[in-house]
Amino acid sequence: MGERIKHIRAEQKLTLEKLSERVGISRNFLWEIEDGRKAPALSTLCGICRELNVSADYLLGFSPVCGRAESDGGQTMRKICEIIDTLDENEKTMLHELLITYKSIVK
Repeated sequence: MGERIKHIRAEQKLTLEKLSERVGISRNFLWEIEDGRKAPALSTLCGICRELNVSADYLLGFSPVCGRAESDGGQTMRKICEIIDTLDENEKTMLHELLITYKSIVK
């Protein structure tokens, strides 16, 4: 995931500082995500997807295609992020576990 974030960020000529500011996280935390040292919370992942205009499927490795939301102007990703933002921590943890399980099955 980190390599994909780094690649898309560089492709869009965004610095670590600029993307981290837009997402609302520290530059160092974004660097750790890109380096594979840390995993983002779902809300942070949504923010990264929204700012880079890419699908979470792509960043999480579910899809080899970038999945940019150009056709709908990013509306789908915004709706997904809005739903995730309404979840409490237990629900976010369950969703995260479901995504991990899904990824292991789809391989």
